[in-house]
Amino acid sequence: SADRRPFSCSVCGKSYRHGGSLVNHRQTHQTGLFPCPGCCRRYHNRAAFRNHLRNHPR
Repeated sequence: SADRRPFSCSVCGKSYRHGGSLVNHRQTHQTGLFPCPGCCRRYHNRAAFRNHLRNHPR
């Protein structure tokens, strides 16, 4: 079967099988949306940022 990826990014052209994956990918083009106040890391994805904060050494 063909590898159909009908959802493509208008910024970089990367394509995905599912629309939700494209939505998540689009966040990577918006750098530094969620900067960690305790270290120099920045996250494009809110879920990854929250996970980082939960596990961040204090």
